[in-house]
Amino acid sequence: MIELFFSQIVNGLAIGQVYALIALGFSLVFGVSNLINFAQGGLFMLGAFFAFSGVSVFGLPLWLAALVSIALVAVLGILLEGVALRPLENGPYIAPVLSTLAISLIVDQLAEIIWSPEGQDFPLPFKEITFYIGNSYITSTDILIFVLGGLCTLALTWFLASSWMGRTVRAAAQDRDAAAQLGVRANDVRRLAFALAGVLGAVSGILVAMYFKSVFPQMGLPYSLKGFSAALLGGLTSIPGAVFGGILLGVTETLASAYLGEGYRDLAAFSLLLVFLIFRPQGLLGDRRLDALGGAMGASGSMPSTSLLASASSQRSAHRVLELPPWGFLLCGAILSLLPLVTHSGYVLQAVVYAMIFAVLSASVSLVSGSMGILSLGHAAFYGVGAYTVAILAKTYGWPTELVLPACIIVTAAIAAISALPLYRLSGHTAALGTLAIGQIFFLVFMIWISLTRGPMGFPDIPEPRFASLGGLRLMHIGQKYWLVALVAAVGLFVAQRLVNSGIGRVWRGMREDRLAAHAAGLPVRRYMLLGFAVSGALAGSAGGMFAYVQSVISPDSFNVPASLLILTMAVLGGLGNLTGAALAGFVMAIVPELLRSFAEWRMIVYGLILLLMLRWRPEGLMGAR
Repeated sequence: MIELFFSQIVNGLAIGQVYALIALGFSLVFGVSNLINFAQGGLFMLGAFFAFSGVSVFGLPLWLAALVSIALVAVLGILLEGVALRPLENGPYIAPVLSTLAISLIVDQLAEIIWSPEGQDFPLPFKEITFYIGNSYITSTDILIFVLGGLCTLALTWFLASSWMGRTVRAAAQDRDAAAQLGVRANDVRRLAFALAGVLGAVSGILVAMYFKSVFPQMGLPYSLKGFSAALLGGLTSIPGAVFGGILLGVTETLASAYLGEGYRDLAAFSLLLVFLIFRPQGLLGDRRLDALGGAMGASGSMPSTSLLASASSQRSAHRVLELPPWGFLLCGAILSLLPLVTHSGYVLQAVVYAMIFAVLSASVSLVSGSMGILSLGHAAFYGVGAYTVAILAKTYGWPTELVLPACIIVTAAIAAISALPLYRLSGHTAALGTLAIGQIFFLVFMIWISLTRGPMGFPDIPEPRFASLGGLRLMHIGQKYWLVALVAAVGLFVAQRLVNSGIGRVWRGMREDRLAAHAAGLPVRRYMLLGFAVSGALAGSAGGMFAYVQSVISPDSFNVPASLLILTMAVLGGLGNLTGAALAGFVMAIVPELLRSFAEWRMIVYGLILLLMLRWRPEGLMGAR
């Protein structure tokens, strides 16, 4: 047993060094630009694939292919700063964050097109050797990764501490205004930070490819999430903290994998992140500077004052906001309900059904991310809870629909409210990453709780809607299910819009602008926050329940982090806080893939480009941010 423990510690130190390098990239960019760089995962993935292509396609030795890869990714890092940050300097705080997200979507899809979606073997230039110490062991690859990762960390530490350029980065990270007054050029420092982040991303990508002996286009997101986690565990503003956080995360993962099972590796990692966000959001070695807790407008302590979205809401005075009155959603639902009388095409009806589901889902995200100002990066979790609730109650227990749907809405609303409790003490970036951790934890629960959810096998044969109170009426085909979805969507959006227009909605927006002021005014901030998440969860749960009924089979892949990011993209395109805009964007963006089915592999690239253009030219969204 002690030999197994020792072996896992060694493996954890090796992969922890990789996490540390990724975390350092996040820390550098966050320090000089107050930006969580979602595209870091794309740089990580490209570093691995450039080295892979250098060896496999051009026949270069690995060391030379690695150097070329590092140089190329460093240049891409500089280009990223020019595209994602510089044009949006005077925009809302959320704009550059979402800009890096859009670039990440584009890069990941381009990688699938260029290198194919399938994983490929990464060639090692040496024969791997296993060294045994008693019954414990360590491989030559583990040693190489640990040594190279350590050398990169030491080189970066020396550069930041001893070189003039490194000291300018540190000065800008500590106080950008003071550094500028001393002659430090902010644009040059940002470019340098993004270049260094690219270098670190490329190196860590190559090391991971060597560790697992494979590369695949989807590798960027999982490891970027681990990089977020490691950076937060150690402290976003601390370089040594990023290293310590990476090692702590790596060791925790390997121990969980060895003693609990491989399925618990990621669950342990994100649970650890959530615990730290709740009890020590500045990280182990971070400080309580404002930039460490939610950006320049954040406040430390237990009552954050604003959100990343506060500045976006100010667009209302400068831009016209277009939105329906609550009864407008009922009218739209009534008009859409006539479609089955016009056409009997199952293809058309199913496409519109999914569009209505995503309209509700996008509005649920807009309510939290826009009206309340908490950027939700894991909202697909509530979508999944609703879908699995319907699947379990309808199939396993045989409940009729008039009981299943209310239970689905109540269960999801309760779980969303409980999930909001850890977010009460967080603001800005940390609140957003808290939602990300919650979303990933739920996804992993869907994957590993096989006795309840059937895990990756999926939950098949979900029965059609059945109403016992109507003599056992069953909605057998898509034309009949269509009317149920239209009714649920119209009523849900009607209720949500009524709340947003009421005094409750005004309190939510006041909390978004200045939570501390709302608290000082005597408002029960926590109660209103839980209510907002409950309403949003109820909407997402109803969308998930309709999805389960229409799809008849569900699996965890429909409720992962990329799904959450896609839904958030829809909400941003419509206008955060504007339920009409979010619902319209969700409806249209769900229909567009059907119109472009022959170009399906380019769909995410189109989404990313649309989001980039919107952030650049109309950051308040099509219908205006409220």
